[in-house]
Amino acid sequence: MTGLILGGYRLLISGGEFLLRQGELGEVFLDRMFYLGWSIIFYLLVLSNLITGFSTFYRSPEVAFLFTLPVETAQIFKVKFTENLVYSSWAILILGIPMTLAYGELQGLSALAYITVFITGILPFLFIATVTASLLLVLLVNLSRFFKMRTLFISLGLIFTGAFYLYFTVSQQDTVVGGQLGNFRALGRYMANLSSTPFPFIPSYWLSKLFLDSETLQWLERLYFSALFITTALVGWEVSLGVARMHYFTSYQIMERTGGGAIKKGMNRIFTLPLMGLQRPMQGLLAKDFVQFLRTPQQWVQFLLMGFFISIYLINLSRGRVHFHDLLPIWQNAIYVFNFGFTGFIMAALTARFVYPMVSMEGRSLWILRAAPFSMRQVFQEKFWFAFFSLFTLAEIVVMVSNYFLGLQAEIAVIASGFMLMTSLSLISLSLGLGAVYAQFDEPNPMKVSSGYGGIIAIVLSLIYVSFSVLSLVFVIRLYQGDGSGWLIGVTVAFVVILTFLYTWLPLRWGLRSLATYEP
Repeated sequence: MTGLILGGYRLLISGGEFLLRQGELGEVFLDRMFYLGWSIIFYLLVLSNLITGFSTFYRSPEVAFLFTLPVETAQIFKVKFTENLVYSSWAILILGIPMTLAYGELQGLSALAYITVFITGILPFLFIATVTASLLLVLLVNLSRFFKMRTLFISLGLIFTGAFYLYFTVSQQDTVVGGQLGNFRALGRYMANLSSTPFPFIPSYWLSKLFLDSETLQWLERLYFSALFITTALVGWEVSLGVARMHYFTSYQIMERTGGGAIKKGMNRIFTLPLMGLQRPMQGLLAKDFVQFLRTPQQWVQFLLMGFFISIYLINLSRGRVHFHDLLPIWQNAIYVFNFGFTGFIMAALTARFVYPMVSMEGRSLWILRAAPFSMRQVFQEKFWFAFFSLFTLAEIVVMVSNYFLGLQAEIAVIASGFMLMTSLSLISLSLGLGAVYAQFDEPNPMKVSSGYGGIIAIVLSLIYVSFSVLSLVFVIRLYQGDGSGWLIGVTVAFVVILTFLYTWLPLRWGLRSLATYEP
């Protein structure tokens, strides 16, 4: 984590210094990027708290035990609120620490200003996100009396995606990628949108104000935004406690009553679906994993949210008018890096969230699989192929659609698809193998399983592989387009193949050995 923070800090410092060298326009870009970065982190924090809250507030066996004790509902809510805040915020906060350090240095903040920003800005920022998610979670659970939870989340995702698309369509926002716009009127609209005042009623705007240097923001104004953070957090806390006293136990009873015969009947039909070329035991294992996924709200809610973020990314690409072949080589390389790097990062996040907990989710019923008439190797193979075909298909769709919007050559698109195949094999094998090595069979919450030290090791190693894969892809494409040496291309591809083999073979071997020697 220290390496990720320091690396992100140096990268952001370099990017910020590059923008500042462009004059006043670069300063506007830097301020807007910082505001947008913290806005995205705020929304991610709300979503992360919302997902984790399902198990923390409702699905944890500890909650059922606590409600049998002579303890006030508000006290139980406080304990679970704190737990949810810690589990949901630490990983996303790692993204914010490099931004905080880099932007503060570029703005010339003093040590006292840094302390003020952290205590009266970032900490209340995290708290407000958790309060918002907790209130939204109680509302959604109460609405689940009238609608299915999956229906609610799918509807919300479709509404937000449609609203995002309509915003760009109706407002006629112009995107400058290759420096080419139709006329000066379009350029004027773009500059006016860039210089417009951000939305002032969200915490990311207050945080961006706190980061201004002492010459721009006086201490009285700094005190105002600090007080705004603290009072908003305190008021949100009192509101959430009031809602908890009135609705937390009621919403818990609603969650306990969810599920019906129609849902169970539909899930039971999954076990009778014919799957070509698979024996009955493997069909049963596949059906079991699929039903287990549907019965775990933390899993399918995360999957829906990932789909929402991918849709937003593709909508952005479709709106950008990229004249790819007119760009300088440095910007072509940048597009290669960011597009393939985004897809690799999505794959790393998906494998860490969905593949890593697959073995742990067997829980205390693992003995049933061990007593079944098939080996643990077959169980391991089934989980690998189930994850591979699901996630690789999604990743390839993102790669092909993004390459189409970017207007890349067919040969380059094929090369990128081949690299994504190797990336999928490596990351799925890594997460599945380490998930078996560091299995937590007594933990029913997949989010907590992913947040353990084994999950941290898996995501860090995944990001290291994605970094090497992105750099190798860019190097191969530049050699291919520039009539580079064939042996250099071969050496680079061989390096990636060897790295993929190690990432695939070693974790699977360690995972199989751990399962074979596991004693419940």
